[in-house]
Amino acid sequence: MKSKRGFSLFTMIYGIIVTSLMLLIFGITLIGELIEKGTGALKEIATALVHWEEDPTGFFFIYIIGYAIIWWKPLWGAVIIMTGSLLSAVINFDNPGFLIFAIPTFAVGILYLISWIDEKKRIKTV
Repeated sequence: MKSKRGFSLFTMIYGIIVTSLMLLIFGITLIGELIEKGTGALKEIATALVHWEEDPTGFFFIYIIGYAIIWWKPLWGAVIIMTGSLLSAVINFDNPGFLIFAIPTFAVGILYLISWIDEKKRIKTV
C-alpha cells in the first residue's frame, strides 16, 4: 500500500515539474508577445492554436487544460494530455524541438493514468 502512495506522490511531483517548465517556457513567451504586440498578438495566438506544425501554442493550451482537469477527473485529464502529446509528436515527428516537449508530457499522462488505475484497484480491494 505504501508503494502505491509513493507512486502517486512521484506522479504528482513529476507532473508539477513538467507543468512548471511548460509554463515557464511557453507561458512567459506568450505573455511577452502580448506585452510586446498588444491585442494583435491575440490573433496570432488564435491562429497558432490550430497550426501545430508551425507553433506549439495549441499543444501548450491542450496540455494545460488536461493538467487542470487531472486534479478533478484524473482519467479524462490523462487522456487529454496523452492525446495532445501524441498528436503533437505525430504532426511534428521530424522536428526534435517539438518532441522534447511531447515525450515528457506524454509521460505525465501515462503516469496519471497508471496512478488512477492503481487507485481504482485499491478501492476495490478495500
